[in-house]
Amino acid sequence: MDEIVIKNLKVRGRHGCFAAERDKPGDFEVSMRLFLDFSRAAQSDELSDTVDYPSAMKIVEEVFSGPSVRLIEKLADKTARELFVRFPVLEAAEIEVAKLGVDVGFEFGRISAAIRRNRSEYGI
Repeated sequence: MDEIVIKNLKVRGRHGCFAAERDKPGDFEVSMRLFLDFSRAAQSDELSDTVDYPSAMKIVEEVFSGPSVRLIEKLADKTARELFVRFPVLEAAEIEVAKLGVDVGFEFGRISAAIRRNRSEYGI
């Protein structure tokens, strides 16, 4: 399976378990591995035969600027669902969401949640 990789896309949003996290925007980083067959796009050289990565990044931005959720796991799942809706050629996606600058009482590099989803899981 071929893949498009987008790493460390910076976005902001009002998400988290605590009200203070939802009151003001926080920083997030999203990485994606988007799985599809490139053979049609390789032959046609047409953007419509692949995943338009600026459009994929715009979807991430829209999910994160949308209604607040509590968990980064939910953000990853919402992102995957919207990608499958927008791109019929997309067969599977791995989405990793990292919440930056979170204080949980420990010193650490970053906290993230990663999912892998197939189109069939959403019935799309």
